[in-house]
Amino acid sequence: MKPLVDEVEALVARVGTHPVWGYAHCLRVHALAEELARTERLSYDAEILRIAALLHDVGLYKAYAFREAPDHARRSADVAKRVLKDGDFPPHATRAVIEAILSHPPGAPPGGSVESALLKDAVALDYLGAIGLSRVLAMVGTEDDVADIPAALWQAETLRRKIPDLLVFESSKGIARERILEMDDFLRDLKGATKNLKLI
Repeated sequence: MKPLVDEVEALVARVGTHPVWGYAHCLRVHALAEELARTERLSYDAEILRIAALLHDVGLYKAYAFREAPDHARRSADVAKRVLKDGDFPPHATRAVIEAILSHPPGAPPGGSVESALLKDAVALDYLGAIGLSRVLAMVGTEDDVADIPAALWQAETLRRKIPDLLVFESSKGIARERILEMDDFLRDLKGATKNLKLI
């Protein structure tokens, strides 16, 4: 029988096809959270972190987007709770996964566990750098507040300003500084090539 974490990964690989919030985003977030834990020399529960990373955006996927909860973190937590209950995941570990999912959005109140803090910083960092710009540009036309490329770039610049102040770990802040330089280079080149975005 497959371990539950592998079943969760298979589920997310199947339903997480969205280019911004999908399976690839979850894998990047998980890898980055593990990197932060190594750099910071933190002890954590690997299974809780992996499952939380895989399910943190599941409420955004078409299969689950019309559930009762109004925001995606709550919907994701509701779906995760059901998946973990069906898989007989231990109740204390389920609570840790749910806490991490509920607190993962930038600006949401932080959770109390190390897994929650690792997930939160990794999710925030995935909004920065070349990958962050790619994600925001992929939102054009799919999100109400990202109607066109200038709106996406405004969103990227807003995230660039806000996210560094929301990060918990020193290593996260170092990664953020590197990724912000990538964004600055891209945005400067784009503005130069488009008469300060007038030709975009």
